[in-house]
Amino acid sequence: MSIVRPGIESDAQTVLAVEGMHCAACVRRVERALVGVDGVAAASADFLSGRAILELEGEAPEREALAAAIEDAGYRLGTAERETADPQDRALAWRAAIALALGWAMFVAMQVNRWAELGWDRDLLFLTMFAVATPALALTAWPIAAQGLRLRAGANMDTLIALGATAAWAYSTAATFAGGAFETAGAARDVFFDTALIIIGFVTLGRWLEARVKRRAASAVAGLLALRPQRAHVLRGGVETELDADEIIVGDLLIARPGERIAVDGQVVDGISSVDEASLTGESAPAAKESGAPVFAGTVNLDGALRYEAREVGAGTALARMAAAVERAQASKAPIQRLADRIAAVFVPAVIAVAVLAFALWAAFGPQPAWTLGLLTAVAVLVVACPCALGLATPAAIAAGAGRAAALGVLFRDAEALERAARVNTVVFDKTGTLTTGRHRVVGVQSDAMSDRDMIALAVAVESASEHPLAAAVVEHARKLEIEIEAVDGFRALPGRGAVGRVGDRDVAVGNLRMMQDLGIETSALPSGRSDATALYVALDGEAIGAIWTADQVKEGARDAVAGLQRMGLRVLMVTGDAEGVAQAVGAQTGVDELVASALPEEKAGIVAGLQAQGAVVAMVGDGVNDAPALAQADLGMALRSGADLAVDAGGATLMRDDPATVAHALTLARATCRTIAQNLGFAFAYNLLLIPLAAGIGWPIFSAVGGVPGGLEWAFGERGAFEPIIAAIAMMLSSLSVLTNALRLQRWRAE
Repeated sequence: MSIVRPGIESDAQTVLAVEGMHCAACVRRVERALVGVDGVAAASADFLSGRAILELEGEAPEREALAAAIEDAGYRLGTAERETADPQDRALAWRAAIALALGWAMFVAMQVNRWAELGWDRDLLFLTMFAVATPALALTAWPIAAQGLRLRAGANMDTLIALGATAAWAYSTAATFAGGAFETAGAARDVFFDTALIIIGFVTLGRWLEARVKRRAASAVAGLLALRPQRAHVLRGGVETELDADEIIVGDLLIARPGERIAVDGQVVDGISSVDEASLTGESAPAAKESGAPVFAGTVNLDGALRYEAREVGAGTALARMAAAVERAQASKAPIQRLADRIAAVFVPAVIAVAVLAFALWAAFGPQPAWTLGLLTAVAVLVVACPCALGLATPAAIAAGAGRAAALGVLFRDAEALERAARVNTVVFDKTGTLTTGRHRVVGVQSDAMSDRDMIALAVAVESASEHPLAAAVVEHARKLEIEIEAVDGFRALPGRGAVGRVGDRDVAVGNLRMMQDLGIETSALPSGRSDATALYVALDGEAIGAIWTADQVKEGARDAVAGLQRMGLRVLMVTGDAEGVAQAVGAQTGVDELVASALPEEKAGIVAGLQAQGAVVAMVGDGVNDAPALAQADLGMALRSGADLAVDAGGATLMRDDPATVAHALTLARATCRTIAQNLGFAFAYNLLLIPLAAGIGWPIFSAVGGVPGGLEWAFGERGAFEPIIAAIAMMLSSLSVLTNALRLQRWRAE
């Protein structure tokens, strides 16, 4: 395959699925191989997600060239779709079962023969174990050996495992067929076929468990894609037909009955219903839908029938774009992960050097049988030092964190955006459509010539024919007052000023002060203005009779959202193009005490840059086209999905819910994710710093000084004071699982 999901690639970027990566050294191999292909400017691979993101330049490379490069490095180009039960996972399970079952059976047989003094013929026993272990190792270890011993592409984790298991098998084979030579070489005639099998078994078991964790980390994407219905009811030529969702085209008219899922993004043409949009927004309350309202693929129509027109299909739907965004975030790398990758890339050859040195020192200075103890020590070092935990530390946390964020209605564009979100200390809000609804309502009426109700009746007759948002506020107010709307004749809109028309036998004008002046209407008798609202003046037969004030409404929960950010220790500002009086009114209602009013779009970006120059790490929250420059300038642009596409494209994070509280959720979850990364990296480094010396035998002089290994520790250190290879394999597997388990805690994260 080449593209993981439709819609995830762009002209300059492609995402590949790569099979066979198991550690950070594998990642470096794949990245080097892909960068060597013409047309690939940069590559970023992640072994947990099994993907590589390619930055392209010039002519896009052919799929065959990419596949060849990956195969030369020892890996495979993957398939397009993830399966819930991958056959490769099942193969890992049975290989682990075979290796562990035979290995432990041999181990028990050896111990029983030794402790019970059964007197079994050693030559026959060794030959039997060789006959069983050799084909079993060939069957269970060949995938690891094939990768690990491909040294032309560089050493990796598989190299350590393959060398350890091969050394144990080779030593045992020599002891089986040339045992006489061992006594003179300072080695015991003993075999470790069981050790080789158990090492392979535990490594394979760890990978099987890791594969299960990968599927859990990808569950957010799988769950999203499963929401889209496979079939839909489509009206074509007036006839209702049931079609595959993939056959729907833009412009099709569709029907959604109660209980059915919306098939594509569209706009309601007819019907009234409530739609459960929690799968996209995380919002539990159903959204009311009527003619003109947007609907989104994967959401559930609850209680009424809807007819809607398809506006976005396939990869263009919000659902598909959301899934693509989550996958991209999980496949991308945070800056801290690149550091871990560089460390892991030099870690493997360093460990091989430590293993060789440990073998030489034990063979030269250790107690008898020195060569045997040297071999066991070298094998233990190779196995225990596998940098699995180090390589998993960051991608596991990123995958879990990005998936959990998506479930809460937050889409991080990539891992770097998520990491920047954790460092934000200043949040700048746009006003209109962000802290406020962007919809005006009437907040005041004043007329000296007639009753307020009569003036509203005249004004609404004209405004009912207008499409202006302020006109909609007047119409809504009239409906609340149950005022019957009269017909208007000769309606004429005056762009940027207002509208005029004839109601009955009288001329009515509704608009701003400029329109009144343009019409030559005396304005001195008009009511004085309000600094916190927008005035619509009403004139009857050329004489001003009063004013209607409208104001944008603060979103429910905006004040709590701002207070929550302030409790987190963040500085909160509001920047708006509105007048200062309007800005102060909204600031008072939301609790934002730092305001910048009358700001042009380019000035918003300058304000963000000024804060950054003071050392602030800025998150800009907005929804409109005029917010795009500031969103791009900010360290983290957070765009509302309900806003303009340009704003969404400029942001590092997209908020699927029209709720300012989501900002705090996103930043808090990002902090939790980065804490988890730090914990994982700390554990991984501590694990290697502690266990590699123990495996190399640093405990021998310590235990020798106290009279030998204490009885309670012999299971781990044997009688020689160094880790047994089997214990090293178990410790290596448990280190990886501890990192993965810690990361998966993020999937249960709850917003406070």
